Amino acid sequence: MDTLGRLLTGWGVVTFVFLVLILYRFRLTQKETDWIPLSDDAKEDQAIQSQKITESKSHKLELPIRILGAVSAIMLLVIIGFWFYNGITTAPAP
Repeated sequence: MDTLGRLLTGWGVVTFVFLVLILYRFRLTQKETDWIPLSDDAKEDQAIQSQKITESKSHKLELPIRILGAVSAIMLLVIIGFWFYNGITTAPAP
């Protein structure tokens, strides 16, 4: 397998994991609500605890999502640069 193929495979894996984490965070934040029921103390405490857990999980995903997004973008730029360089330096087939 050539270098460009390996770069594309690596970029594909990184981008796939990046998208999976974004979808997972989106599903988590869908469960968040803007209100907490104030009718019963047990329900209120349960709702507050549930919101805290969801917020904690969502917050833990921030750093990996940012890192994978940056790595994906950098890898894409490297692939484009390598593709241009390879196209310029190789002679066309007769």
